[in-house]
Amino acid sequence: MYIDLFNKLKNNNSLSRDESKEFIDSVFTGTIPSQVLTEFLLLLNKNGFGSNELTGFALSMREASNKVIFDREVIDNCGTGGDGHGTFNISTTASLIASSAGVYVAKHGNKAVTSSSGSADILQAAGININLSPDEVSLCLEKYNFGFMFAPLHHLSMKHVAESRKTIAPDKTIFNILGPLTNPANAKKQLLGVYSKDLMLTIAETLVNLGTEKAMIVHSKDGLDEISIFNTTNVLEINGSSIDEYTIHPEEYFDCCYSLSDIIVSDVTESLNILKSVLNNEPGPAKDIALINAAALIYISGKSENLSDGIKICQDAIESKDAINQLENLIKYTNKFKNA
Repeated sequence: MYIDLFNKLKNNNSLSRDESKEFIDSVFTGTIPSQVLTEFLLLLNKNGFGSNELTGFALSMREASNKVIFDREVIDNCGTGGDGHGTFNISTTASLIASSAGVYVAKHGNKAVTSSSGSADILQAAGININLSPDEVSLCLEKYNFGFMFAPLHHLSMKHVAESRKTIAPDKTIFNILGPLTNPANAKKQLLGVYSKDLMLTIAETLVNLGTEKAMIVHSKDGLDEISIFNTTNVLEINGSSIDEYTIHPEEYFDCCYSLSDIIVSDVTESLNILKSVLNNEPGPAKDIALINAAALIYISGKSENLSDGIKICQDAIESKDAINQLENLIKYTNKFKNA
């Protein structure tokens, strides 16, 4: 079956959504040898891939995942990673703030690969139990508006691609950007940061193909896969099937007197200390960048009409101590499941 696909790729032809999905379905059931997958991924890297291939891969991963069932609308905040800057964990901090302000955040994440701390690393360092079953994630969402889905527990089929990815490393593959597209809670809204501006339209088109209702795909001019307060941020906003392009200018929201180096960390301990300082309302660049990203979650969820109003909502959540209490409550609640 895959010989025809290889011939198409070798002739610089794109694969259809169905062709891509059928191939990855076979990979996830263990019927494709790792050396064949490695060659396939290298060909994709050489040719580049579009939204059809990415959609096919994402559909296959979604079908194979251990799903979280929750009967209310959730939002995800999960970037591709790989921006190489080593900042504190902005997306996790923003997610805690937004969830404390009433948004249901089903955060999909993993341990760090290229950064000093991934979302799983920092939550675990804070004392949160990340090894939850899908039902336990649902209970967390129900009680505290926040559920963390540790990717390895929800995508067991990824074991079939580990050897090929290791062979190709340190080069990236299509799998490096699939995480944000495969939320196990079927999030229809999300804030998605990417490490390269060149990927933005492909990812936006893929999200539309996957039925996303509202999303912001972001990449800042200073290279962050977040909304930046140090430079402008490129945005593609999805509303149903439409994709709109615009730029966020941080000086419209904050006094821009900071440097990106102010939020660089060397390890998970430093990242956690900054996260706690933000939740405890300590002023500075870490708080501002967390606020604007949390505000984007508020906006995407529909709880505010713009980023300015979202920032006010999130600032209120911090000042009222709802944000820091959110962290403490999640630590206590998730650890109850260890003895269940």
